[in-house]
Amino acid sequence: MNAKALLYTFIKPLGISLGVIWLSLFTGITNNSMAQDCSYLVFSDEFEYQGAPNPDYWNYETGGGGWGNNELQTYTNSLDNSYVSNGTLKIHARKSSSGAWTSARLVTSGKAAWKYGTVEVRAKLPQGVGTWPAIWMMPQNSVYGGWPNSGEIDIMEHVGYDLGMIHGSIHTEAYNHILGTQKTGTIEVEDAHLQFHTYSIQWTPEKITWFVDGVEFFSFSNPHISYKEWPFDQPFFLILNIAIGGNWGGAQGIDPDLTEAVMEIDYVRVYQSTLPDFSVKGPDKVQPGEEATFFVIPISGVAYQWSFPQDVQVISDDNSNEVMVEWGSESGMVQCKMISDCEEKTANPLSINLYLVPEEAPLVLDALKDDITPAWIVPEQSGGNSFLLEPSQKGVKVSYSIVNPLENPYISLSLNYIVNLEDYRTARVNLRVLDGDVPNVLRFDFVDRNGKVNTSDLFKITSVVDDQEYHIYQHTFEGSVSTWNMAEIVEVRLYVNYGITGQKGEGSFELGDIQLAPPGFFTDIPDFVPNALKISSLNLWPNPVRNYIYFELDNHQNGQWQIFAQNGQFISQGVYTAEERKIKVPDLMNGLYFIRLINDEGKIFVGKVFVEK
Repeated sequence: MNAKALLYTFIKPLGISLGVIWLSLFTGITNNSMAQDCSYLVFSDEFEYQGAPNPDYWNYETGGGGWGNNELQTYTNSLDNSYVSNGTLKIHARKSSSGAWTSARLVTSGKAAWKYGTVEVRAKLPQGVGTWPAIWMMPQNSVYGGWPNSGEIDIMEHVGYDLGMIHGSIHTEAYNHILGTQKTGTIEVEDAHLQFHTYSIQWTPEKITWFVDGVEFFSFSNPHISYKEWPFDQPFFLILNIAIGGNWGGAQGIDPDLTEAVMEIDYVRVYQSTLPDFSVKGPDKVQPGEEATFFVIPISGVAYQWSFPQDVQVISDDNSNEVMVEWGSESGMVQCKMISDCEEKTANPLSINLYLVPEEAPLVLDALKDDITPAWIVPEQSGGNSFLLEPSQKGVKVSYSIVNPLENPYISLSLNYIVNLEDYRTARVNLRVLDGDVPNVLRFDFVDRNGKVNTSDLFKITSVVDDQEYHIYQHTFEGSVSTWNMAEIVEVRLYVNYGITGQKGEGSFELGDIQLAPPGFFTDIPDFVPNALKISSLNLWPNPVRNYIYFELDNHQNGQWQIFAQNGQFISQGVYTAEERKIKVPDLMNGLYFIRLINDEGKIFVGKVFVEK
């Protein structure tokens, strides 16, 4: 068997328990001692593939500029400089006909980082005066500041003019080569450029120890003073690279006959003594009956337990850290637990939303869950506003008391799934006024999974008929915009007497089911196709304005004026009289503002002006 291969053994599902499917899949192990001392292989690239380095594991750091050390190479993401072939990764520095050097610098940053454990790289080094290959680690997040404050761990460094001398070092704020205080160990490996050798560190909270082929040659202990001496309590990522020249690598020049240098890496492995934090990965929205694959990080020597909502069917169990299922009819959580001889670890679960693509029109959003329970709910209200929801003849009776319209009172209909309405853009609803005040403005918002709505294309009703008969209100949306995704709708909100145009009052109305269909599906003519409120009903001048705003009304009554910012924020208020219809502009920044007038009869007039001082 290939020495680099990992052996996996699988056991069939164990059974079903209490409404949750539990799938246990056990792996074999490559080293019995690892199972006994609970050392886990948490990262491995064996390079048993061809082409570019695995993008699931590796990123590139690219560019030139010396990299802080007066190095000559420019790092690229080209296959000329890094590639996998014949079971090894090659980092290939090349000199062009113009004399310029290119190379590669591969990092696990953004892919994987570790705090403590054993990091092991089997590699064959290049030779040539001026080469500077390195296997090293840097902090994923520089919590203590820029280099060297947050630390650096050099697992292996080699400079070409000192052939066979392998160096291991740490750099911190207190110990670094700028101050000449770095902590370094050296070992001679005469054939480092001819044979593969294993370069590794063992890193614990107390000490970092360096090895070549299992032989210790250096260690650095935690002095327990401050981060300045020991910043190694944070996750670090791995770096593989070849530099050319530089302050150290080029200290004795660069061989003028040198045209290339190759570092070969046979494998990279990271072991940890405790199970790592991990998360379930996979799609976060699925359709009923859809096949979906979920996975977690693969670790040898552990058992995996998967759990799903009850009606999910497991259809493939041939991989311990990966499972394929046929999704059921409910949203829910996908969970996974790792179990070893020493410990258990539960993954961060993945929340799965049911994704519905309508197939038959109309799609009906029921006002009632059953005959007695409203599907709509009343979110927590502020400003003294309140709602009462009750089942009614054709839907939900909505009783409301609005005392503060500026708090934007609303009720909510959660869909319990994600629905794609890109093709079902026409919405209609049956509504009738029952008693009390007639709502002066209603608005239906369709909320996407990111909590966004389309504020420029509104299903707004500003003329509600009060004859206690059912009337159909309908609106066709134009479709998704950059900030709102109509293919991922999760909620409908109904605002009642809201915002700067909303009136105080108490009353009730009956709300039927919402129907959604493609444009043109409904052949009957609705009673009303509401448009957005026309704010031009209030004539304001001059516009732009500097000092005073003048307005014209058809009645001769006194009233109150209010000024709001474009986002609805209240600015100021005052009173006007029938004889003096003007507003002194307060000290405002330039921009668009809304003016609301409320006369003695409670009628509301809205206009907009641009302040330009």
